[in-house]
Amino acid sequence: MGLFDDILHNDESLFINEQALDYDYVPRIIPHRENQQHYIADVIKPLFQKKSGRNLFISGAPGIGKTVAIKHVLRELNDKTDDIITVYVNCWKKDTSYKILMDICEQLNYKWVHNKRTDELMKVVSDIVNKKSVVIVLDEVDRVKELDILYSFSEDFYKKCILMIANDSEWLIKLDERIKSRLTPDSLEFKKYNYEEGLDILKQRSQYAFVPDCVEKGVLELVASNAFEKGDIRTGIFLLKESGNIAEMKASRKIMVEHCEKAIEKLDSFKIKKQEDFGIEEIKILELVKENSGLTIKELFGVYSGEISYRTFHRKLEELDKNNMISLGERKDKSIVVNYTKKLSEF
Repeated sequence: MGLFDDILHNDESLFINEQALDYDYVPRIIPHRENQQHYIADVIKPLFQKKSGRNLFISGAPGIGKTVAIKHVLRELNDKTDDIITVYVNCWKKDTSYKILMDICEQLNYKWVHNKRTDELMKVVSDIVNKKSVVIVLDEVDRVKELDILYSFSEDFYKKCILMIANDSEWLIKLDERIKSRLTPDSLEFKKYNYEEGLDILKQRSQYAFVPDCVEKGVLELVASNAFEKGDIRTGIFLLKESGNIAEMKASRKIMVEHCEKAIEKLDSFKIKKQEDFGIEEIKILELVKENSGLTIKELFGVYSGEISYRTFHRKLEELDKNNMISLGERKDKSIVVNYTKKLSEF
């Protein structure tokens, strides 16, 4: 081998499909979640006989495949039939009845929503989905502030299957009995991946993402060990992506253990505190930053709808910055710009 044969040229890349290392990427095959996917499919199947399906509450820790398994089932369902409408709502972002219904209207391609009240939107959605059958997924359902929307779905949708996903397994126990009695949901718990399962999943993602034979022996084992230690497969996916980026910056034709070790250093300082560890006000401010990234603190406070003072608002931003949830940067005119920091769960 020549002295420069191991150098990656400008027009070359180690990645053949970088999207395979995005966390919301849905692979063609979802390993080690086959039983759960069959269970989910079983609660949906009555819709094929023009009957209502069973409702299902899905719980388990973050980063163990709940959402990706659901999305895989929905994709197969959409490939199989046009007679069943599928709707997926992330309730972390859409946490009120109005926001959920607006999101559903957008998915149903209904555009005449201007000035419509929540009950009017509910009527619109019901009229559309009741022409067929519907599977509605409410991801992070434990973040919904107005749970009457679940009662409305139960009452107003004729042939339906409501799938509710939450990290908190106790959410269903604490649910209002009036709503629970209408839903009568089955329960399905996702367990954490063991080391071998995590290694297998990361090996698959690596094959989708990188050119053949570019990942050095030992990298996947190191990545899988970190993912198993954190109990979150997204840790491994993040490390694979970062290791590839570091290798490319070094113009290396191989992703080596030393690149992975550099990625792990970045992971250790990536996020000190989990989002759910913050109070309601901090989470509200974090969502505000996410929707308005790039504004100055004064501009951001101008669109803030809470009741705290500017000084308290500033202090809470500093706390979020200290925990790597956002970043505060200074412009030439000395004004402070607030930027949203992408989280591990969004890779």
